[in-house]
Order: sequence, then C-alpha cells, then structure tokens
Amino acid sequence: MSITIAGAGVAGLAAALSLHAAGRDDITVYEADPAVDQHGFGLNILPNAVRELAELGLLDSLLRHAVETRELAMYNPYGDLVWREDRGVWAGYRWPQISVARSHLLRVLAAEVRNRLGDQAVVTGARLTDLRREPGRTYAVFTGADGTSRAVETDVLIGADGIRSAVRAALYPGEGPPSGNGTVMYRGTAWGEGFLTGSSMAVLGDDRRRLVLYPIDTDETTGRKLINWVAAVPAEEAGEESRAVVLRRFGDWRPPGVDLARLVGQTPEVYTSPMIDRDPLPQWTFGTVTLAGDAAHAMYPAGSNGATQAIIDARVLAWHLATHPGAGDALRAYADERRPRMTRLQADNRTLGPERAITLAHQRAPRGFTDVREIFGPEELADISRGYAAAGQFDREWVDSRPSLTVGGGRRSTAVRETSFITAVIRGRECNRPDAYLRDNHAVLLSTPRSCAMADEALAAGGTIGSVIVRGRFGDVALTEAVAAGVSQVVCLAAGSDTRVWRLGLRATTRYFEIDLPGHLEAKEKLLEPVAGRLACRRVPLDADLRHGAWPHLLRAAGHASHEPTVWIIEGLLPYLPTEDVAGLLATVREMSAPGSVLLIDAPHGDFYRDPANEAFLAFMTARGSAFQLGFDDFGGFLGEQGWRAEAYTLRDLASGACDWLPTPPQRLCPPHDHHWVARAHPA
Repeated sequence: MSITIAGAGVAGLAAALSLHAAGRDDITVYEADPAVDQHGFGLNILPNAVRELAELGLLDSLLRHAVETRELAMYNPYGDLVWREDRGVWAGYRWPQISVARSHLLRVLAAEVRNRLGDQAVVTGARLTDLRREPGRTYAVFTGADGTSRAVETDVLIGADGIRSAVRAALYPGEGPPSGNGTVMYRGTAWGEGFLTGSSMAVLGDDRRRLVLYPIDTDETTGRKLINWVAAVPAEEAGEESRAVVLRRFGDWRPPGVDLARLVGQTPEVYTSPMIDRDPLPQWTFGTVTLAGDAAHAMYPAGSNGATQAIIDARVLAWHLATHPGAGDALRAYADERRPRMTRLQADNRTLGPERAITLAHQRAPRGFTDVREIFGPEELADISRGYAAAGQFDREWVDSRPSLTVGGGRRSTAVRETSFITAVIRGRECNRPDAYLRDNHAVLLSTPRSCAMADEALAAGGTIGSVIVRGRFGDVALTEAVAAGVSQVVCLAAGSDTRVWRLGLRATTRYFEIDLPGHLEAKEKLLEPVAGRLACRRVPLDADLRHGAWPHLLRAAGHASHEPTVWIIEGLLPYLPTEDVAGLLATVREMSAPGSVLLIDAPHGDFYRDPANEAFLAFMTARGSAFQLGFDDFGGFLGEQGWRAEAYTLRDLASGACDWLPTPPQRLCPPHDHHWVARAHPA
C-alpha cells in the first residue's frame, strides 16, 4: 500500500513514523516549504501524546532539549492565584507533560522519519496543487519552487498540511480562509531565570488579554531557562511596534518571578499573528483521502491541545490502517473515532478551554481578590479542569489505562514473548523432576501447547536448559536474602514469564514492579488467573520498551522510590541487545539505585558464540526473529565499567562450588557447551 502525506508538520511526520511502526514502509511526506519548519516557538505536549511519542521511541531525543512541565498556574493581572494543578508525572500520570520548541520537535520527528524510512521519504519544496480521486486510486500533483510538477499516484493520501491545508481546500473548495476571534498574538523566546518551580507554566489574564510563560529548554551549565512567552490582545489594541504593545498592555501585570520588561527586551525577535481556527467539518474522509492535525481540526491555542491532538490523530490513523482490511474502511473508522471528539474540543477552545477560569475570575472580581474561594464554589475550578481533560481524553485514568495503539509490537516483540514462554516450559519441566534444582509450579500454567512445541523445537536445535534453571535458582536465593535484609522494592525488567511475585511468598510490604513490552504481561496474567489470589505483596505491571527512555518515568510515577534500596532483576534480556543499549540500560538502573541496592543479571559468555556445538541453535533463534548478539568474556569486568561491583560466575564455576551462598547445581545443568554468566552486583 502506497501512502502519501501532504505536510511535514507534527501531524504528517508523526503519521509517517506511526505507519512505519505499524508495518508500512511505502510512505512519502511532501512539504511545501523548502525545509522542515525551523521556527522555535514553544508548545506543550500532554501526557496522552507523550505516551505515543514514548512508544515510538522518541522521548529520549525530545527530552534532551525540553522541559518536563511540573505545574499549571493561573493568575489574574495582579498576580492573585486563581488555580494551580500538578501536571504530568507530578499529577500521577505514568508519562510526563513536556514543553518544547516546535523546531526541536520537528527536527526529532524528521530525523527519525529519514532514519527509519530513508532520506527519500521526506520531499521538501513540493506544494500540493491538484487532487484527483478515482475509485480505489488518488492522484496528487505536487509543484516545486521552479514550477515543475509531478503527479503522484497513491493508495492513501493524508492531508496533514496545516490550517491552510491544500488538501482540505480541494475537498471543501468553497470554505475560504481561517476565521479569527479578533485577537492578535505576540510571541517570542528568550533566555532568563527560572520562575516558580523552574518548570511551571504560568497563564495570566483578564476577560480579553492573556499572558502565557513557560520554559522550553535548560542550559545545563548555567541553569538558565529558555522561556517561551505569548501575549494576546484585542486587535484594536495591537500596533506595529511589537515590544511597545506588549509592554504598554502588560507592563503593570505581575507574572510570578518574571521581569517581563527584561524578558521582552532580551527577545531576539517578536512574531505577530492573529488567533485563528477553523470551523468543525462534517466529514474528514473521502474514499482513501483523509485529514489530520490542523488540516482537520485547527483550534485556538488554549489548553495545549494543538500538537497533542495531531500526534493522537497520527497514532489512531495508523492503528486503523493496520487493523482494517481495506484502506477506505480504515480511514472512515479513524474519522468516526476522532472527528466527534475534536469537534467538541474545538468548541471548548473557542471559550479558551481551562483558561475560562481566568475570565470568570475577572468578571467576578475585576479589582482582584484576597482568597479565590470568595468567588468560586468548592469544586467549580476543579470541574472546569476535569471537564476539559475529559473532552481531550487526557484525564489520568484514561491515559494510564487505555489499550496501547502500538500494533502488535512487531515481529521482534512477538518472538521475544514466545521465547519467554519457552523458558517457562523449561522451568515447568524441571519442577516435575524428583531431583529438581528449581521449583516453579506456576511455570506449568504458562506452558501452553504452542510454547511446549516451540520449546521442543528449540531443544531439538541444540538449545540448553541449564542457564534458564540455574539463573532462576540464583535469582531466587539472592532476592529472598535481600528482602529478608530489608529491601522492600523489586524491579523485574523484561519480566516476561517471571513468576517470583506469585511463588516466593515475599513480605506484604514489598512492591514488585514488572516491566515488559506492551501485551507481554497481559498475556502472562491471563494464563496465571488461577493463582491470581496468591499474591502476598503488591505487584505493579508496567508496559514499556526498555530500549526507549519512557520507562524510568513510568516506574517513578508508579511508586518506585529511587532513594530506597532496590533489587533489580534482568534475566534473559541481554543476548538480544547491542552493547550500547546494555550500557545505557545499566547506567539508568545505576542512577536509580540507592545504597544497598542489588542487581541480579545474566548473559551469555563469549564462548557460547564460538563453540561449534551452538551453531544450529543460534541459527534457529535468528530464523525466529530472536537473534542472539551479545556475549562477554569478562562479565564482571564489564559490570565494573558500568559502575557496579559484581560477583560473576560461569555455570562451570557454580558446578565446582565457587559460590558459597548458592546450592551447587548438578552437572546435568552445566554441560560444557552452555557457556553462561550469572552475577550479583551492588552499586560501586
């Protein structure tokens, strides 16, 4: 299926990445301008969209030049606090809210599109000038700056070309230009000192004017913030000299901790634009042509929903295209899901969304107030906030609990999940032996007919059972010892088929966090439903890809305390990762480890790959999409380089009794060709 996207803005680039993640690769993004937009205006991305960026593997790159927004605070012009609320992880979300320069967001998105789809996937200097639709086919004509045109035949056309969309104009030729509300916005960015928490968003206003300030980047050397500011005034108060207008209309306002005159004076360039939006449309999708982002539902800039909803559009659109047999049906389903909600949100933003509280405060107390409770009922302000969050589907309950829009997780995700259940089969069969070295009765429940068949195939190809059984017993003993010594939180990374939280009888005060790819833990839970009531401690499952940067945020939001000791369990994961990913993972774990923490980890020895006896098994794993790629000749030394003080043992070491706190494993579990390390480590 060929997919053409008009517009390399947030919606278009996010759609390209989402479609690629859902298995599509014949995707081209056309941008009218000669380059992807480099304007550095700030924008906010709410946790519902940050979740999507995290699942696409973009959060780490974005956060290098962004700020995790801690609070939203609203004031009247006198600096009287009308309303404040925590945001992102500080409000209990599993994902942060981030404030970022639009230029940085687009750079990250465009770079990843080119990285994943190739440089040819983004074509700049190509404006859509004609659109023809025929049954089952669409023809889009793009014209360059030199006047030459090219006709592109495509199965799907996505109009993500902004508020002045050419695709929308082709679908609605009589609509005309965007409409305004009689407000002019002045905006800019300048470096300055942080205010309030240092990562706060402040909004001040009366019934006609608004002043918005928030940081979008941090100078790590000086601690100074790049502050984005927007000043909105009625059109009749606007003038040609931007700075003079801003200071004349807002000079006596009192933004908390901000010297407004200095900030405006240090702004390199002040931009002026009208506040405009589009009327809601009765239809987004026409055959195999649809709209997304501002092309579909441009709204006034209130409530941080412009870029946020563009990203959600992209993800929902990709999900429907991946899960419906026909493109037309998929695009209709996408529009049926998104259009009614965006129509309501556009209407909400015409009353300035959550900022309506500021307007009401001015109308009820134009000269200010001593206590906001004098002019608002007990729940009135909270109801405004909650209502707007529900309208935009960024309320915490929905964001944290809704199903993932990641389509299946791809071949690698499925293969790794299958491999985790193969190890459960091995543990279950060991448990049935009279001389079992590891007792895991729960593993039997995970031993489905399919996983048993796969285990038989793996063993027939030369796979071994020793490393699975021995690392399991090694981890059981070390974990039990640490919990007995007082450690009360456990984090199992790539938890897969791990059953310790069910079977070890850990103390009731223990918090046991499990992290794995979306769908893995849910699959395990369904199989373990017969023993769901046997959990003695608190289990906290979290869906995340450990190769990407969102999981520490999720973990902290779920209750992990980095100032308390933690037992970290990383079993069976390292063979699938490149060295740089392992180093990054261990560095993150080290940063989150208080004194007294313990790391339990295993990895293949380098000899595993050099031993001819393992060639058939390695080929088998590669063919299944679960290729082994990492081994260590000196695992203890590697851990030491990553900041860990380790005791590392090969299976042969353990069989010879080298570990005095672990029962010696039998020789049948330590064959000559099962070259494997297990280690217990502490922060150095």
